[in-house]
Amino acid sequence: MSIIQFSLNEVACSGCIGNIKRKIKRYQGIEKVKVLAGSGKIEINFNEAIIESEEINCTIHKLTRRTFD
Repeated sequence: MSIIQFSLNEVACSGCIGNIKRKIKRYQGIEKVKVLAGSGKIEINFNEAIIESEEINCTIHKLTRRTFD
């Protein structure tokens, strides 16, 4: 299992971050998603045999854009 952190500073509110957290947890290979309070970051534990970090990165960017659409 691997861990990756993403900065979500562009996301305006904790509700939006929670929405992103719930959606990213649905992807296969994602084991755990944790919002790092006060830092504007999200930490994702994932199985690299199932999902690659680049795919997670693209998904996070898509979800943050949809949040503001």
